[in-house]
Amino acid sequence: MRFLETRQLGDVARKYDYTSKLGADRWAWEFCRRDPELRDKARFYSSGDHISERPAPCPGLTLLKLRRPIPEAEAYGLCFFPDPDNHAVDADLFWSAEQYPRDISVHVVDAVPGEIDEYQMLALQRCRITHLTSHDGSEQFILRGARCAIQIMAHGMSLLSPRPHKMVVTIGGGECPDTKADVLKKARRVYDACNIGPPQWTRAGRGLRDALICLDAKEAGLSYWEMAEIIFGYEHVEANRSRGSRALKDVMRRNLQRGETLRDGGYRELLQPKVKGSLLAA
Repeated sequence: MRFLETRQLGDVARKYDYTSKLGADRWAWEFCRRDPELRDKARFYSSGDHISERPAPCPGLTLLKLRRPIPEAEAYGLCFFPDPDNHAVDADLFWSAEQYPRDISVHVVDAVPGEIDEYQMLALQRCRITHLTSHDGSEQFILRGARCAIQIMAHGMSLLSPRPHKMVVTIGGGECPDTKADVLKKARRVYDACNIGPPQWTRAGRGLRDALICLDAKEAGLSYWEMAEIIFGYEHVEANRSRGSRALKDVMRRNLQRGETLRDGGYRELLQPKVKGSLLAA
């Protein structure tokens, strides 16, 4: 949809503020869910009985049960099709273990009666949680905080067991202490009750946001100049146009090409560990 006044485009970028703290796997969903073919398949499965929701013992907790495999979803690297209208924080998004090797997992073990599991207590107090039991009995869950979400695989005894239990957290990153510390720092953002306010962009995050904006702008029928106005503002774009410069249009063209590549399967690279170049780079 085109805007009657181009100056209105200056407000559009703020609609993407929710992406400022997304992890790579959540960014992957933002591009993946814009694939028209995926959206058609997700709508087809939305009325099926492949997944069910069960009553949860406390507010803020959702329990899902996947009754059978969904090969068409697995082809995208998904356990099942989330609602593609839900953005990356709100979507019940579970990537398959093969497609998305986790940096963080938990091993669930017996606890002494009365022993407090600090991780579980903090999660229940500060996060929204969606727990998924797969058709093979494996378990994983999503922790949702302000503007961020983390998918975690659970091993050992069931998190739904009535026996006292606790979670032992395992952090990936090889043997490098700095890498492990960085993983833990990013993960703890989900617990941060003050994780709000103006977005603070990393270079990589801003690059992904701009690719997403251009992808949506093309779908809405906007020109390269209008894409640039969303990202850089009306005055900056007019100054470039008055000089006869095509530099901004070239930047928008590259942004769009990157967005289309990510949407059309390139999002899988974001799911792999230690992505330092190519699609994730700014």
